[in-house]
Amino acid sequence: MSAPRTITVPTADYGDVQVTEPDWCTADHTGEAYREDIEHSGAETHLVVFTPCHGPVRALPVGFLWRPFSPTNNQIMATIHVVDEWHEFDPAALVRAADALIEHAATLRVYARQLNELQVHGGEPR
Repeated sequence: MSAPRTITVPTADYGDVQVTEPDWCTADHTGEAYREDIEHSGAETHLVVFTPCHGPVRALPVGFLWRPFSPTNNQIMATIHVVDEWHEFDPAALVRAADALIEHAATLRVYARQLNELQVHGGEPR
């Protein structure tokens, strides 16, 4: 990682604001009208699921977000897009989300075994 750099973001309420921009930030800072709207966001990583109908499908994007002037939370957070909304996670909440995904993966494996049995036996459970 390289050292953070300082950028200038024009705002309506504070004029030109000097901000330290982390090297992971990929945001375009031109649309941030107020100082508290300034946010750093990083590249997203996705879960890629191969589907027979559409091939690889990207889901559950996760990335970093930091609103250094937020009056409610100025910590760097992870964000995950779930059910049409971005949700913010601190480290403990992100671990809980990962644990939930592991549990759901186990459920998917159970469904796979049950589906196999249903297909083998013409839709009738054994």
